[in-house]
Amino acid sequence: MKNWLKENGSMLLAMAAVAVAVLTTVQASALSRKFASPTPVAVVDWLAVTDKVDEWKEMLAQLKKIEDGLREQDARLVKTLSDLKESILVLPEGSESRQREEDKYILASLESEGLKRFAENKLRTEKAKREVRLYQKISAAVSRIAERDGWQIVLWDDSKNKSPDLNKLEEAGQLISRRQVFYSRKDAVDITDAVILLMNNEFNAGR
Repeated sequence: MKNWLKENGSMLLAMAAVAVAVLTTVQASALSRKFASPTPVAVVDWLAVTDKVDEWKEMLAQLKKIEDGLREQDARLVKTLSDLKESILVLPEGSESRQREEDKYILASLESEGLKRFAENKLRTEKAKREVRLYQKISAAVSRIAERDGWQIVLWDDSKNKSPDLNKLEEAGQLISRRQVFYSRKDAVDITDAVILLMNNEFNAGR
């Protein structure tokens, strides 16, 4: 036995060394997988962007003009209805002339209601279209900032928004269910200002 160990001892030591090396490699590989490098993550305060980009301010001003024009149109119709009503009151009851004016009043009332609903729908649709366009532009700006600065994931940070009113259970439930980020360090990961700067520079350069 001693002779066998003497003759084969070197081979046993070599095999043991190989086994230890393999085990060390496997453990190191497992540890490297377990403790992988963290993914660079940034956040954007979406509401802050919409409040501060020049393009959205101009969009709001344009929507205000549309709304003012629709209100003026509605005011003219209201004045027309008021004039028709006054003209009806001075005409003899049961007369053909009064009947004609009453028919005009009914038609004008229907027109006024129809135009009012049309104006509300038009304003709502126009605002939604512009919001979608702004969303697309913000998303594009976020993508360019992420590519430029090496962020692999960018989250919508709503942690700075007001806390839900717990006395209003429905409102609280909606806000809580939509919560994206509870906390973020502005000095470390927030790229909101960079997105605002990029969008304002591009928008003003295109004027």
